[in-house]
Amino acid sequence: MSKEEMLEIWDWETGLPTGKAVERTHAHYNGIAHEGVHLWVVRTAGAKPSLLFQQRAGFKESYPGCLDITVGGHVPFGLEKNKIQKEAFEEIGIDPSDDDLVDLGHFRYEEHEEKGRFHREFQRVYLLVDNRSLDQYRFTDGEVEAIFAVPLEELESMMERDGIVRAEGYEGREVTVKTLTRKDFHPLLFAPSMEKYMEVVISAVKELIDSGCVTRKMPS
Repeated sequence: MSKEEMLEIWDWETGLPTGKAVERTHAHYNGIAHEGVHLWVVRTAGAKPSLLFQQRAGFKESYPGCLDITVGGHVPFGLEKNKIQKEAFEEIGIDPSDDDLVDLGHFRYEEHEEKGRFHREFQRVYLLVDNRSLDQYRFTDGEVEAIFAVPLEELESMMERDGIVRAEGYEGREVTVKTLTRKDFHPLLFAPSMEKYMEVVISAVKELIDSGCVTRKMPS
Protein backbone atom coordinates (compact mmCIF):
# COMPACT_ATOMS: atom_id res chain seq x y z
CA MET A 1 0.00 0.00 0.00
CA SER A 2 1.51 3.33 -1.11
CA LYS A 3 2.14 6.04 1.43
CA GLU A 4 -0.20 9.04 1.38
CA GLU A 5 1.34 12.14 -0.22
CA MET A 6 2.07 14.89 2.30
CA LEU A 7 1.45 18.57 1.53
CA GLU A 8 2.40 21.72 3.39
CA ILE A 9 -0.44 23.55 5.15
CA TRP A 10 -0.85 27.19 4.12
CA ASP A 11 -2.68 29.77 6.22
CA TRP A 12 -5.85 30.70 4.35
CA GLU A 13 -5.99 34.20 5.83
CA THR A 14 -2.36 35.27 5.42
CA GLY A 15 -1.54 33.23 2.30
CA LEU A 16 1.68 31.99 3.86
CA PRO A 17 3.11 28.48 4.41
CA THR A 18 3.05 27.21 7.99
CA GLY A 19 5.77 24.56 7.91
CA LYS A 20 3.24 21.92 9.01
CA ALA A 21 2.32 18.83 6.98
CA VAL A 22 -1.05 17.31 6.13
CA GLU A 23 -2.13 14.23 4.17
CA ARG A 24 -3.38 15.13 0.71
CA THR A 25 -6.73 13.37 1.06
CA HIS A 26 -7.40 14.96 4.44
CA ALA A 27 -6.62 18.40 3.00
CA HIS A 28 -8.95 17.92 0.05
CA TYR A 29 -11.95 16.84 2.09
CA ASN A 30 -11.56 19.33 4.92
CA GLY A 31 -10.70 22.61 3.24
CA ILE A 32 -7.11 22.70 4.48
CA ALA A 33 -5.24 25.15 2.28
CA HIS A 34 -2.08 24.04 0.48
CA GLU A 35 -0.03 25.01 -2.58
CA GLY A 36 -0.53 23.82 -6.14
CA VAL A 37 1.28 24.65 -9.37
CA HIS A 38 -0.22 25.21 -12.82
CA LEU A 39 1.52 25.59 -16.17
CA TRP A 40 -0.24 26.77 -19.32
CA VAL A 41 1.71 26.06 -22.51
CA VAL A 42 1.12 28.76 -25.12
CA ARG A 43 1.60 27.93 -28.80
CA THR A 44 2.29 30.92 -31.05
CA ALA A 45 3.31 29.16 -34.26
CA GLY A 46 0.78 28.96 -37.07
CA ALA A 47 -2.19 31.11 -37.98
CA LYS A 48 -4.03 30.64 -34.68
CA PRO A 49 -2.33 30.97 -31.28
CA SER A 50 -3.50 28.22 -28.94
CA LEU A 51 -3.36 26.89 -25.40
CA LEU A 52 -2.36 23.32 -24.71
CA PHE A 53 -4.73 21.15 -22.67
CA GLN A 54 -3.94 17.76 -21.19
CA GLN A 55 -6.48 14.94 -21.21
CA ARG A 56 -6.62 13.40 -17.75
CA ALA A 57 -6.10 9.64 -17.62
CA GLY A 58 -9.18 7.46 -17.43
CA PHE A 59 -8.18 5.98 -14.08
CA LYS A 60 -8.03 9.35 -12.28
CA GLU A 61 -10.33 9.53 -9.26
CA SER A 62 -11.64 12.97 -10.17
CA TYR A 63 -12.78 14.06 -13.63
CA PRO A 64 -11.23 11.16 -15.59
CA GLY A 65 -10.80 11.78 -19.30
CA CYS A 66 -11.51 15.52 -19.06
CA LEU A 67 -9.36 18.17 -20.74
CA ASP A 68 -7.55 20.24 -18.13
CA ILE A 69 -4.73 22.74 -17.56
CA THR A 70 -1.57 21.75 -19.49
CA VAL A 71 0.25 20.79 -16.29
CA GLY A 72 -1.08 20.84 -12.75
CA GLY A 73 -0.19 19.29 -9.45
CA HIS A 74 0.43 19.66 -5.76
CA VAL A 75 3.68 20.69 -4.16
CA PRO A 76 4.95 17.86 -1.92
CA PHE A 77 5.86 18.82 1.63
CA GLY A 78 9.47 19.99 1.82
CA LEU A 79 9.92 20.74 -1.91
CA GLU A 80 11.36 24.25 -2.24
CA LYS A 81 12.72 24.42 -5.81
CA ASN A 82 11.70 23.29 -9.31
CA LYS A 83 8.09 22.85 -8.25
CA ILE A 84 6.53 23.31 -11.68
CA GLN A 85 9.45 21.62 -13.44
CA LYS A 86 8.80 18.44 -11.47
CA GLU A 87 5.16 18.30 -12.57
CA ALA A 88 5.92 19.33 -16.15
CA PHE A 89 8.44 16.55 -16.60
CA GLU A 90 6.23 13.92 -15.00
CA GLU A 91 3.12 14.82 -17.00
CA ILE A 92 4.32 15.92 -20.47
CA GLY A 93 8.06 15.24 -20.48
CA ILE A 94 9.44 18.80 -20.54
CA ASP A 95 11.78 20.62 -18.14
CA PRO A 96 11.29 24.37 -18.66
CA SER A 97 13.90 26.87 -17.53
CA ASP A 98 12.90 29.45 -14.92
CA ASP A 99 13.96 32.12 -17.42
CA ASP A 100 11.33 30.93 -19.90
CA LEU A 101 8.46 30.89 -17.39
CA VAL A 102 6.04 33.79 -16.97
CA ASP A 103 4.88 33.91 -13.34
CA LEU A 104 1.30 35.11 -12.85
CA GLY A 105 1.39 34.69 -9.08
CA HIS A 106 -0.94 32.76 -6.78
CA PHE A 107 -4.67 32.32 -7.33
CA ARG A 108 -6.73 31.72 -4.19
CA TYR A 109 -9.01 28.81 -5.13
CA GLU A 110 -11.93 27.64 -3.00
CA GLU A 111 -14.57 25.16 -4.13
CA HIS A 112 -16.93 22.50 -2.81
CA GLU A 113 -16.28 19.77 -5.36
CA GLU A 114 -17.74 16.37 -6.20
CA LYS A 115 -17.78 13.48 -3.69
CA GLY A 116 -17.84 15.79 -0.67
CA ARG A 117 -14.47 17.44 -1.24
CA PHE A 118 -13.85 20.95 0.13
CA HIS A 119 -10.79 22.21 -1.73
CA ARG A 120 -8.74 25.27 -0.79
CA GLU A 121 -5.54 25.85 -2.71
CA PHE A 122 -3.06 28.61 -3.47
CA GLN A 123 -2.39 27.90 -7.14
CA ARG A 124 0.89 29.28 -8.52
CA VAL A 125 0.24 29.88 -12.21
CA TYR A 126 2.85 30.04 -14.98
CA LEU A 127 2.82 30.55 -18.74
CA LEU A 128 5.35 29.04 -21.14
CA VAL A 129 5.68 29.62 -24.89
CA ASP A 130 6.57 26.26 -26.43
CA ASN A 131 6.12 25.53 -30.13
CA ARG A 132 7.51 22.02 -30.39
CA SER A 133 5.47 19.53 -32.39
CA LEU A 134 2.73 17.87 -30.36
CA ASP A 135 4.28 14.46 -30.96
CA GLN A 136 7.42 15.55 -29.11
CA TYR A 137 5.63 15.56 -25.76
CA ARG A 138 5.89 12.45 -23.60
CA PHE A 139 3.34 11.26 -21.03
CA THR A 140 5.94 10.17 -18.52
CA ASP A 141 3.91 9.22 -15.44
CA GLY A 142 0.81 7.85 -17.20
CA GLU A 143 -1.56 10.41 -15.65
CA VAL A 144 -2.02 12.15 -19.00
CA GLU A 145 -3.58 10.35 -21.98
CA ALA A 146 -3.35 13.04 -24.65
CA ILE A 147 -2.77 16.73 -25.34
CA PHE A 148 -4.84 19.13 -27.44
CA ALA A 149 -3.95 22.55 -28.84
CA VAL A 150 -7.13 24.63 -28.49
CA PRO A 151 -7.17 27.90 -30.50
CA LEU A 152 -7.28 30.86 -28.11
CA GLU A 153 -10.05 32.66 -29.97
CA GLU A 154 -12.30 29.61 -29.93
CA LEU A 155 -11.52 28.97 -26.27
CA GLU A 156 -12.68 32.50 -25.45
CA SER A 157 -15.98 31.86 -27.22
CA MET A 158 -16.41 28.59 -25.34
CA MET A 159 -15.89 30.38 -22.02
CA GLU A 160 -19.01 32.44 -22.80
CA ARG A 161 -21.20 29.76 -24.35
CA ASP A 162 -21.05 26.11 -25.38
CA GLY A 163 -19.88 25.47 -28.90
CA ILE A 164 -17.67 23.32 -31.09
CA VAL A 165 -13.88 23.58 -31.22
CA ARG A 166 -11.60 21.87 -33.71
CA ALA A 167 -8.27 21.10 -32.09
CA GLU A 168 -5.11 19.22 -33.01
CA GLY A 169 -4.36 16.45 -30.57
CA TYR A 170 -1.74 13.83 -29.83
CA GLU A 171 -2.56 10.59 -28.02
CA GLY A 172 0.87 8.98 -28.17
CA ARG A 173 0.72 7.63 -31.72
CA GLU A 174 -0.02 10.39 -34.24
CA VAL A 175 -1.28 13.95 -34.43
CA THR A 176 -4.97 14.11 -35.35
CA VAL A 177 -7.77 16.69 -35.36
CA LYS A 178 -10.73 16.26 -33.02
CA THR A 179 -14.00 18.10 -32.50
CA LEU A 180 -14.49 19.18 -28.88
CA THR A 181 -17.35 20.68 -26.88
CA ARG A 182 -17.64 21.91 -23.30
CA LYS A 183 -18.47 18.43 -22.06
CA ASP A 184 -14.95 17.31 -23.04
CA PHE A 185 -13.36 19.81 -20.63
CA HIS A 186 -12.94 19.82 -16.86
CA PRO A 187 -16.26 21.36 -15.69
CA LEU A 188 -14.61 23.55 -13.06
CA LEU A 189 -12.88 25.55 -15.81
CA PHE A 190 -16.32 27.07 -16.45
CA ALA A 191 -17.35 27.37 -12.79
CA PRO A 192 -17.87 30.79 -11.12
CA SER A 193 -14.95 30.04 -8.78
CA MET A 194 -12.60 29.92 -11.80
CA GLU A 195 -14.03 32.86 -13.76
CA LYS A 196 -11.40 35.38 -12.60
CA TYR A 197 -8.64 32.78 -12.99
CA MET A 198 -9.50 32.10 -16.63
CA GLU A 199 -9.96 35.80 -17.35
CA VAL A 200 -6.44 36.54 -16.08
CA VAL A 201 -4.91 33.58 -17.95
CA ILE A 202 -6.47 34.55 -21.28
CA SER A 203 -5.60 38.25 -20.86
CA ALA A 204 -2.01 37.39 -19.92
CA VAL A 205 -1.66 35.05 -22.90
CA LYS A 206 -2.84 37.81 -25.23
CA GLU A 207 -0.30 40.22 -23.73
CA LEU A 208 2.45 37.65 -24.13
CA ILE A 209 1.57 37.04 -27.77
CA ASP A 210 1.21 40.73 -28.63
CA SER A 211 4.18 42.24 -26.78
CA GLY A 212 6.32 39.43 -25.39
CA CYS A 213 5.80 40.59 -21.81
CA VAL A 214 2.99 40.31 -19.27
CA THR A 215 1.69 42.84 -16.73
CA ARG A 216 -1.51 41.01 -15.80
CA LYS A 217 -1.30 39.01 -12.57
CA MET A 218 -3.59 36.91 -10.42
CA PRO A 219 -5.55 38.96 -7.86
CA SER A 220 -3.81 39.13 -4.49
